Amino acid sequence: MAVPDGDIKGWIGPFYPKNMEGADHLRHYSTVFDVTEVNSTFYKIPSQSTTQKWFDCTPQNFKFTAKIPSAITHEGRLKPGPYLDQFLNSIRPLESKMTILVIQLPPSLSFTESRTPLEKMINHMPSMYRYAVEGRHPSWFSEESYQFLSERNLCLVWNEVQGVENPAPVTTDFGYLRLIGDRSIPENEFGKIHMDRTELLQKWADRLGVIKNEISVAFAMANNHFEGFAPLLPTSCGS
Repeated sequence: MAVPDGDIKGWIGPFYPKNMEGADHLRHYSTVFDVTEVNSTFYKIPSQSTTQKWFDCTPQNFKFTAKIPSAITHEGRLKPGPYLDQFLNSIRPLESKMTILVIQLPPSLSFTESRTPLEKMINHMPSMYRYAVEGRHPSWFSEESYQFLSERNLCLVWNEVQGVENPAPVTTDFGYLRLIGDRSIPENEFGKIHMDRTELLQKWADRLGVIKNEISVAFAMANNHFEGFAPLLPTSCGS
């Protein structure tokens, strides 16, 4: 379940008790869900003391995924500079619970432009993590891209986001779905309204049903923009 920055107010009351301290939110969350996508790493590299707290307040079987910082993927256009090692060092306390690192790319970044720097970056990354690439440029949805990702055991993220036509290919042994929506729901309405997204959810459920024998696990992450209140959606499913 993704919890983007700015969304948390809509969870207080409907999900988190109103009198609960913010420091206890993740502990409470982990009693209901068994995985979370850390979106805040996209904007700021956390300190090791922060990630150690995340580790300490969650059960042993709890899992994290995290987004690579935008300084690498967007500003740097996959030229990491010093930020990659800083980020990897920051999440070291989560190693046994960190499962997937998400490389979300801007819509302007094509597969052709990304290919060489992405390969260099992946070769530098620890083998203990799995990697999911969220390409939004149309060129990512091509046989050339699928072959490149499959040969390197990289997952091409499935997403439900405005402006992207994602055919949901399988490029490795796990699936990663991000339900972002069209951002038509204002943040001050999070937790108060609910938009019926049954048709979209059924589309993705049907796709998972088709490929269930091709993957070992699928993660479905949602934010509040998708239907108004992310905790109503399931966070992960496995087979």
